[in-house]
Amino acid sequence: MKFLGSTGRSGLAVGAALLLAACSGGGGTAASSASPSAAATPFGTALDQALGPVGTAFGKATSAKSAYDLETALAGLASDANRAARNLNAATAPSDAAPARADLATALTTLATDTEAVRADITKHKLCAAGAGLAQFGAGQGVAGVSAALAKLTAAGYRTAFAVPELPKSPAQPRTLEHGTVVREGGKGGKGVVKVDNNGQTDAVFTIAANGTSVASVYAAKGQQATIEGIPDGLYDFYFTGGVDWDSGTKQFTQGCAFAKFTGRNDFTPDRGGTIWTVTLISPDGKSRPDIEWVDVNTFPQP
Repeated sequence: MKFLGSTGRSGLAVGAALLLAACSGGGGTAASSASPSAAATPFGTALDQALGPVGTAFGKATSAKSAYDLETALAGLASDANRAARNLNAATAPSDAAPARADLATALTTLATDTEAVRADITKHKLCAAGAGLAQFGAGQGVAGVSAALAKLTAAGYRTAFAVPELPKSPAQPRTLEHGTVVREGGKGGKGVVKVDNNGQTDAVFTIAANGTSVASVYAAKGQQATIEGIPDGLYDFYFTGGVDWDSGTKQFTQGCAFAKFTGRNDFTPDRGGTIWTVTLISPDGKSRPDIEWVDVNTFPQP
């Protein structure tokens, strides 16, 4: 501090006392030098307002129960991220926050672009589970860029309530089941038998259903034959799903999935020890098959 004019000893003492009071808390100790919260400045308020909707959109994405729910949530996240980027670019930032503000706006735009890539893969059935979609999204440059920019803003003294949530990670390698594993145990008490030849390009799960509900399911590895025995008499529909990376928790392939139903109902009528059916599983090839109908996951009974 620079003093102008002459000052006596008593004046210096008063000045020192005032300086001490300005730098001390109520308890007489020095005030904390911690950086202010974001909301303590006009720029901080603009930052919180821009990122609030992005945080809400992230919450919807991470709570999605299916790939289709995630696709919808990511559409909203893309819109909110782009809007936040525009608002941040329009906000007046102090010099110590300007570089990180620019980084954050760019990262939010990249984040929006990343959502479009994941949504496209969901539409094409390359990604078939919410966890798989979030894992791919989390590995993108947008998420990393937003986190890095927020860290720079924090270092500059501008903290926000928003933080990128922890997202699932892709498994180190695609998960499978041992060939012939029973996914749903329902083949008991009857004499019916189904032999399943998997001639498709991926592993598959074959399902027997009655009135839209799974009765029994078996895992059939690519190129192998699996069997379900003990099927009670009755009328059944046959389904199968193929793909990569079997998630036993959700009972679905998380990537490259396809869903099919065999046309017609299958009658298991007692006949010298029971009815025996043999079915062949294939992969989609763009050709019409009179015995197989490719269906939407929403009409497919969970194995």
